[in-house]
Amino acid sequence: MTASSAPAFPTDLLHNEFTAEERKILAVYEQLKELVAEDLPPTAAANLRDALASVSIVVTGLALDFEHLLDHGI
Repeated sequence: MTASSAPAFPTDLLHNEFTAEERKILAVYEQLKELVAEDLPPTAAANLRDALASVSIVVTGLALDFEHLLDHGI
């Protein structure tokens, strides 16, 4: 996760500080969102959307972030 994509608040939705592992999960989540926005071959795009959906469940389940991917056009 780059400084520009770092969360505005270094805490989860329950106001707990992110652990090192949680920061890594958020970094993967942000990278997948960036990749899905790219113009990729259909197989890559479909599988990356699938991966993003799975990671999104982890992010939401750990209360790291909550957003509807549909709001991002995904």
